[in-house]
Amino acid sequence: MGRQRLNFSVHSVFRRVLNLYREEGLFSLVRRGTGNAPGFLVIDLPENINFITLGLRRGMPVSLEGEWLLVGEVLAVDCRRLRLWPGQARTALTWKRENLPRNNLQALHAAIWRWGVRGGMKDIISHPGGHPLAASISCLARGLYYGRAGDLATAMTGILGYGPGLTPAGDDLVVGLLAAAGTGVEYQVYLPGLHRAIINNLNRTTTVSAHILRQAMAGDYHEYLQEVLHAVTRGVPEKVTVAARSLLGLGATSGTDMATGLYLAFTWQLENKLGNR
Repeated sequence: MGRQRLNFSVHSVFRRVLNLYREEGLFSLVRRGTGNAPGFLVIDLPENINFITLGLRRGMPVSLEGEWLLVGEVLAVDCRRLRLWPGQARTALTWKRENLPRNNLQALHAAIWRWGVRGGMKDIISHPGGHPLAASISCLARGLYYGRAGDLATAMTGILGYGPGLTPAGDDLVVGLLAAAGTGVEYQVYLPGLHRAIINNLNRTTTVSAHILRQAMAGDYHEYLQEVLHAVTRGVPEKVTVAARSLLGLGATSGTDMATGLYLAFTWQLENKLGNR
């Protein structure tokens, strides 16, 4: 069988992640130890080698030759033992406010505060009024709790695209929030409105981040995000701490921002202190 040119090409190159893109489709080659997710192909690389040192660069074509995925003339990936990552079943992640353990939520807060990366969204937790997104976060809380479409739209206008990088901090916060809201029973009635507000503002962010947000709206979350969600709703504080530390190490500030989104969504339901209508 000859080489088959795919319509994918290299979109962006990082040490541990190689993003391949075609129109609105994205999948990524990631080094083992980066976790798994829908659209990830986890591969083994020697410790002294990464995607940057290999010489991979934006625009390189992607092709398929037999059962080998070829990126330019630089990287060949053996796909003969390729297996799709199933993730956790939705039933294992669904939660209700009445069953949410406070001590687990406290453990998540403590982990974010101790190991979360500075420069992201974690200051929202302890100093919400002083954060640049304070007004947008308040709108988001009211919109989610009362189903106000206007508040949700205003919130997403301010949050999506906030921060530098391929996945801005505001977007990562929304991804974490979507994981908790998407599996929380009490949030379900207002979830369609949240999705509409996000979809209407995807043009404010990057191609990669928009793709991840679409995945999250479809219920597809990163492995580490799933583990924290499961630990908070089903586990004990010690398990929350272990799971949170893996998530907090994801990306530059992405893991911290996702964890913050999770924490906010849980807190808004548990405390029920969102202000007046």
